[in-house]
Amino acid sequence: MRRGFRLLLVLVAALGACAAPPTFEQIAPSLPPLPPDGARIFVYRDYETYQSLAWAPVFFNGVRIGAVGPGYVTMRNVPAGTYDIAAASQGLYPNQDKVVVAAPGQTFYAKIETLRGLDPTADRPVPLITFVVVLVDPETARREIAHLWYTADTKGLAASGQALREAGAAAEIEPNWKVLSLCEANCPTGEV
Repeated sequence: MRRGFRLLLVLVAALGACAAPPTFEQIAPSLPPLPPDGARIFVYRDYETYQSLAWAPVFFNGVRIGAVGPGYVTMRNVPAGTYDIAAASQGLYPNQDKVVVAAPGQTFYAKIETLRGLDPTADRPVPLITFVVVLVDPETARREIAHLWYTADTKGLAASGQALREAGAAAEIEPNWKVLSLCEANCPTGEV
C-alpha cells in the first residue's frame, strides 16, 4: 500500500513538472540576438499571492502587446523610438505609466507592481486593483526575472504591429518565434 502511494506521488510530481512553463533562466540562452536597429523591452511581475492574480494587459503607445501574469516575464523587440509603457488598471496612481526613449541596442526592464485598495467613489467597500509600471535597473531586473516563468504571449501581435505602423512606428514588434517553439505546449497565453 505504501509503495503504491509513493509511486502515485512520484507520478503526480513528474506530471506537475511537465506542465510548468520554462523559466526565463532556462530560455535565456536561446533568445535571438537583438536586431541592430532595434531595442528590447522586458515586462514582468513578481508572484505576489496577496495581491492580484489577474493577468495585466500591457500596452506600448496605447497598443496592446500582450499580458503578463504574476510570476511571469515577457519580452518584445521593438524599433528604436519613444514608448509609453502601460498596464490596464482599474485604479489611478501618479505616474503609473512610464515613457522610455529606446535607441538601437538598448534594453529596458519594466516591472508591473500591483496595489490593492478600495474604490473611494463607491458607497460600499469595493476592491480596486491598480497596476503601476516601474523601470528597474538591468542588474536588479536580471536577478529578479531569472526564476520567473517565460511567456511568449504572441496572440494579437500581427494586429499590434499593424497598429504601431499606422501610429508611425518604423517596424512591427517582433515576436520571439525561436523562444515560442520552446513554449508551444506549456506557456500560457496570458489572455484576459
